[in-house]
Amino acid sequence: MQKKVLNINGSSRTLIVDPESSLADVLRKQLLLTGCKVGCGQGQCGACTVLLNGKATLSCVTKMKRIEDGDVVLTIEGLGTPENLHPLQLAWMGHGCAQCGFCSPGFIMSAKALLDENDSPTREEVREWFAKHQNVCRCSGYKPLVDAVMDAAKVLRGEMRKQDLLFKPTGNKILGTVYHRPSAIRKVTGTWDYGADVALQMPEGTLRLALVQADVSHANIKGIDASEAEKMPGVYKVITHKDVPGKNRITGLITFPTNKGDG
Repeated sequence: MQKKVLNINGSSRTLIVDPESSLADVLRKQLLLTGCKVGCGQGQCGACTVLLNGKATLSCVTKMKRIEDGDVVLTIEGLGTPENLHPLQLAWMGHGCAQCGFCSPGFIMSAKALLDENDSPTREEVREWFAKHQNVCRCSGYKPLVDAVMDAAKVLRGEMRKQDLLFKPTGNKILGTVYHRPSAIRKVTGTWDYGADVALQMPEGTLRLALVQADVSHANIKGIDASEAEKMPGVYKVITHKDVPGKNRITGLITFPTNKGDG
């Protein structure tokens, strides 16, 4: 274990860390800064992006042994607050970029690093930056993300006001307008919790659920015998359809017929 004194979101923090731990794990598990998301865990999706000494950094693959005393770390929690949002956060809301929202903190921090270097990027430069820094989004189609960066840059250059980044309804109706998602403000500030985030906040002794699927792609499940599995160390209970009353329907992109039998 090593002692590290870091500047995290403007405050000096003294930490005892495993040098082999990732920066993302320290931020999330020790400091509960869960705005730093971990998607792939391999530096390929960009969800974990934070600024390390001003540079966009994939924190899930950055070992603590590479972090020096006095290093400065900025996460989405330190960028802006709901009461004082950064132009990038406002633009993300205004352009509908925060859809599922999982990638939003990483994209916003990556864009912050870009605009700190160049406050007048072209659209192509924005796209190239995101590609270079491994920022991936499955919801937006990327155009709204580029639009948001371009508008935030205008604010930073003094060509646009922050208050003009968000649509403001003039009456009581928002249907058919570009009003932002109510959940967007939490997604762009890193306070919207996903499953792994909630798990870190659970009390000691909380049971964890693991999904187990069949090892074959196509099969009719005629029965489930969980007796041996329930004897394994650490297993509290094996839950099957029998524990879920009512119709057992599987709904996703395709709705399958109601499952029948013991499977």
